[in-house]
Amino acid sequence: MDAGLMTGLSRKRMLDAFEYNNPDRIPVVYHPSPAGLHVHGRRLLDLFKEFPPDNPIRFDGIPHPSPSAIDSKGQYHEFTKDEWGTEWEYLIFGLWGHPYSYPFQSWEEASKYQFPPIGQIDKAILDRERRDYLSFGGGVSIFEKLCSLQPLDDVLVDIFSRDERLISFLDRLCDYWLAQIQEHLSAGVDVICFGDDWGTQNAPIISPGLFREVFKPRYKKLMEPIKKAGRKIFFHSCGYLGEILEELFELGIDGLWPQLPLFEKMPGIFERCRERSVAIYLHPDRQRLIPLGSPSEIGLRIQQYAERHRKLGGGGIFYVEIENDAPFENVEALIRAVHKYR
Repeated sequence: MDAGLMTGLSRKRMLDAFEYNNPDRIPVVYHPSPAGLHVHGRRLLDLFKEFPPDNPIRFDGIPHPSPSAIDSKGQYHEFTKDEWGTEWEYLIFGLWGHPYSYPFQSWEEASKYQFPPIGQIDKAILDRERRDYLSFGGGVSIFEKLCSLQPLDDVLVDIFSRDERLISFLDRLCDYWLAQIQEHLSAGVDVICFGDDWGTQNAPIISPGLFREVFKPRYKKLMEPIKKAGRKIFFHSCGYLGEILEELFELGIDGLWPQLPLFEKMPGIFERCRERSVAIYLHPDRQRLIPLGSPSEIGLRIQQYAERHRKLGGGGIFYVEIENDAPFENVEALIRAVHKYR
């Protein structure tokens, strides 16, 4: 499915949104969630093709779980090991699972851990993509990566106590990501993505002071070559960020993918983003609105988002990710409303 109806139009639209330069339309990005495609099937594929996005994505079929992943009761249940050596347990097809076992048992043992190979980018494919689209890459994570390599509770305790072995591993992890970032920059990727969820439903996971002491200097080290190269930094972080949001602003991020209902609790937040030239993924509420709301509620909320960001001159990028829990009438209302009001 080719969303580039005119050469470079989607790329310009995305850049104009990032730069608050009055894009011709609010851009829309689709995520190829296998959960939604598995549940909704051909109807969802047809909607995606009818209303193409501004990112280079192809929906070529409907994914299904392997027969070997169906247990004796007919339920999906699967274990897989990733390239980092973490074994994951999955209970819902297409949705991310939970760590089941880890590649090392202690931070002392982690001193001998071998990181995965640095991913290589096919520059010819990237060059073709960049003619029509803004290219995203990176997948940089330091906090969440720690929590996928050791149990969450242990990670939090060791961060709080400033365990020297964890800190040493964290620095090795940052060196690994620096090499990955350099690969992306050398290939010509436009936007380097970071992803660490720093919030719960009502507060940051760690104190802002601890964030500033342990993580902010390391993010700065990772982000400096990106800023120096004139590329953009996009940060995904769910939950209520509180004061940590200001720390991310100070780091110089260019885009943020938040949990919108919690993000909107902060008065004047979208105007602050405009002042900071930070674009926002407009990812409608998947906790209540999309699975439990009515089609009319969904349409009204999308209209409100669109009107707000047109007044701001940009900064909004609709993000559509269809999971397994939304009735199809709500899915259709979402996609049609995005393309009606954008």
